[in-house]
Amino acid sequence: MRRAKLIAVRPWNLRRIALHAVEVAVNPVVLIDKRPVSDLTERGPVTRRGLRRCIDFEVRDDADPILGFHDHPSQMWVADRFAHVAKHCAEQGWLKIEGDPSQQADAMD
Repeated sequence: MRRAKLIAVRPWNLRRIALHAVEVAVNPVVLIDKRPVSDLTERGPVTRRGLRRCIDFEVRDDADPILGFHDHPSQMWVADRFAHVAKHCAEQGWLKIEGDPSQQADAMD
């Protein structure tokens, strides 16, 4: 397995960030508390309220992590391979990029 650098971000619009990651993915996989989620409507769990209640959240492209968090949305990260997702979301005002990916923690893919 290769190790991915993570970019720390401060999210402001969880739903839009998540939906953008899903749009970018070729084969999107959304996991909430380690369970696959297919309902991305406003009635499903991928809402501000739903995401704030979960412990684990991740959007992947197949097995490749795009973004996620553990414990709390304030701990959100974006995989450096998908830095363009963080940049786009920052330009939209949905998040703030907290640091340089070269200085961020490693994660197992």
